[in-house]
Amino acid sequence: VKPVLKQSNKILSLKKTDDSIKYTPLESQVVKLKEEYPGVLLAVEVGYKYRFFGEDAVIASRTLRIAHWVDHNFTVASIPVHRLQVHLHRLVDAGYKVGVVCQTETAALKSAGPNKSAPFQRELKQLYTKSTFFDGFGVDQDENGSGPSHSNYLMTIIEENRGKNKTSELVTMAIAVNPATGDVIYDVFEDGFMRSELETRMLHIEPCELLLPFKLSKPTEKIIGMVTSPKTTSPKERARIERIPENETISTDYNTALSFLTEFYAHGNQDNSESGKSAYRVFFVCSKALAATAQYLRQFRLDHSIKLTKYFINFSARGHMLLNGNTMTNLEIYRNSIDNSYKGSLLSILDKTVSPFGKRLLKKWVGRPLINVDQLKIRTDALEELVEADDYLKKDILNFLKHLPDIERDLCRIQYGRSSPKELLGTLEALVKISGALDPRKFRFNSRILTKIIDTLPTARHAQDFKDCLNQNAIGEKNCKHNLFISENQWPDIPMHKQVCGFSTDTHIRAYVIQLKVKLKLVRSQLEEYLEQIKVDVNIPTLRFVDVSGIEYLLEVKNSMASKVPIEWVKMSATKAVSRFHTRFVSEKLKELELSRALLDIAAENAYQDFLRTVSDRYEVFRDVVQSLAELDCLLSLADTALRPDYVRPVFSDHVQIKVKNGRHPMVEQFTTTDYIPNDINFDTDEYRTMILTGPNMGGKSSYIRQVALISIMGQIGSYVPAESAELGILDAVYTRMGAMDNALSGESTFMVELHETSDIMKQATPRSLVILDELGRGTSTHDGMAIAYAVLHRFITKIQSITLFVTHYPSLGGLAKEYPESTTTGHMSFIEEDVNDIPSVIFLYKMVPGISLKSYGLNVARIAGLPKKILAKAKIKSEEME
Repeated sequence: VKPVLKQSNKILSLKKTDDSIKYTPLESQVVKLKEEYPGVLLAVEVGYKYRFFGEDAVIASRTLRIAHWVDHNFTVASIPVHRLQVHLHRLVDAGYKVGVVCQTETAALKSAGPNKSAPFQRELKQLYTKSTFFDGFGVDQDENGSGPSHSNYLMTIIEENRGKNKTSELVTMAIAVNPATGDVIYDVFEDGFMRSELETRMLHIEPCELLLPFKLSKPTEKIIGMVTSPKTTSPKERARIERIPENETISTDYNTALSFLTEFYAHGNQDNSESGKSAYRVFFVCSKALAATAQYLRQFRLDHSIKLTKYFINFSARGHMLLNGNTMTNLEIYRNSIDNSYKGSLLSILDKTVSPFGKRLLKKWVGRPLINVDQLKIRTDALEELVEADDYLKKDILNFLKHLPDIERDLCRIQYGRSSPKELLGTLEALVKISGALDPRKFRFNSRILTKIIDTLPTARHAQDFKDCLNQNAIGEKNCKHNLFISENQWPDIPMHKQVCGFSTDTHIRAYVIQLKVKLKLVRSQLEEYLEQIKVDVNIPTLRFVDVSGIEYLLEVKNSMASKVPIEWVKMSATKAVSRFHTRFVSEKLKELELSRALLDIAAENAYQDFLRTVSDRYEVFRDVVQSLAELDCLLSLADTALRPDYVRPVFSDHVQIKVKNGRHPMVEQFTTTDYIPNDINFDTDEYRTMILTGPNMGGKSSYIRQVALISIMGQIGSYVPAESAELGILDAVYTRMGAMDNALSGESTFMVELHETSDIMKQATPRSLVILDELGRGTSTHDGMAIAYAVLHRFITKIQSITLFVTHYPSLGGLAKEYPESTTTGHMSFIEEDVNDIPSVIFLYKMVPGISLKSYGLNVARIAGLPKKILAKAKIKSEEME
């Protein structure tokens, strides 16, 4: 009889069904660990391999494509120790929560302790999921490194119903944490039945893992399912979902959450800055989500990532333009609409960054355009100075940035105590290099941003003090931590540096390390003395110590002299030429040696962790330096964009307007094989603020309206724009309603989705917004659709008064331009019609001109699509009858 292994939604549990099963000591440990950590796929260290047991082994075998077999009571599979990180990465990508169980004692410690006859002690050392795994791998980049992939954000969503209607108006709390970089985004917002606000935040953040209550409202569950559903068959695209247990009150009870947060932030958080004080408000408005997140991250030992409130960002901060979920998708801000990949998006067009931290910051800039004229002027002043700067200066900076490691991620690894000595040294060397890289005498700029960046970099010089504490020659050795720190005997000035660094472990941990080193040296000395003595005793002058296959201090004797070997010597190995032995004295000393080494490993690790904590005390200083470099990388990227042909710096004003001469679609022109036809844009709240746009199908209407929105967004990012000239007012938001799609998950038709989205836009749009409505009303009968389109457009013209682009195939709506000539105009995409006696053939000119187009020329599209001529002829007759 074998244990029953149960799998449900990738939550693995192991239960014994028969007390008569006789487990091995190791299996008993595994059963206990599985009971203690339900839902975790365990990799258990056994000697030089990591083993999976039971259903875990079957899953590992299927996911990793390795063999599995039956051993005693369980199916098992194994992987070598040195391949652990690779296999963990694949398991985590597949959506599993993986635990690494390590042996906590060596053979030497075990033999010297009271645990001699028991199995090796083991305990869970690390837990990993999609958002918490970043050991040894870059983050936020796709497989070929060309652009950002789905981020490492963990997003917690908590709902509160503060009204009578349990399914519509809700208050939602959201916390998003990127443990790899320490970024934290929070928000509290009201949402409607469509959950458009939640969708917007999820599309911006792109979480790879969600922490959710045991139960959410149906509309919320549906929108989460829709947003997180993979666009491809790759498991990497699927966000992992972790449910908070139903009996856990931290996400449901305000007092429990606040009590937890009070204790959590009680020590070590003295951020009195304005940003810090502002972030503290999240404790009260977003307490349940924050507490649930902190508790969840604590099991991964990553809770320190949300202790520094200085880096909390409010998603709804008023300093940025709002791009809702529909706008992000329709305008292809982060991903294209064809295969949902990075290529062809607005981000890909602007992204020429060379550092990982620069890529991450640019993505934030693109998704959160500025709405403050002064901030935009400061950013574009810096951009213009870089554009005009000498090429050799820019190349020097780019070459410097290109060769930096991902310091932002590495600093977080130091904070979590996960950085290896080699990584630590690399990070410190990079920071030292940064502190003196850009000499102010050579790289002197006039703009405020660039001056601040150059002045911030020297603050990284403290890294030199930490670097000077390390023995660089020890890096790369097998047990480098034993000799990692320079002793006071070798470096008389170390007390001064310890004072600077705050590193004072010599008084306790390091003293113990030195004591163990002395003992190791003594044992080795005794063995060498023993060798000289035994040579005389057995009269074998050529006797010597050798190490073979990991076995140390073997007494090697030529076989021709083997008769002189005492009978009590134990033969360990032999060849045709020599034999190798251990004596009782050597065996005893080897045990002492192994014990001292094991104790030294522990002491050296403690000293190293203490040093990492000391370095992490400077985390904020170092991170601010990295943020400055990221900003410099982003500005250089935008400067590269600005140097493209016919790109211009926009002129900004507080007055709401979009006046562009010969503007172009920034993405389409990059991929088209022919010359792009530019178009003017002319909107002004004191003149024409509404355009009714008509024209034939495939005539370029969609490209034009996207061009208007993208140029406005690019301008407020701080980028130059594709045009001859551009005068832009500051928009507070861009809203779009494009495309025809139903929402099968919500049981809603195409027309219902259209109206829901239009309703949301009408509630949120202001006179400073840009609104694009594409073919509203097409999802129902012509009369009803036209009536609704008329009423909505009339509302925007007379009440909302935002800059509005209304694309339609209802020519009669042009009457509103005559009714409100002071604010509304008409336009259509020009064309030439041929073969009027047959099926009309239309030549598209892709130029926007004034006036209404009375025909849509759908038959021309049908002809291009290849419909049979008989069908086209019959359709033409019917069309003429209906006209």
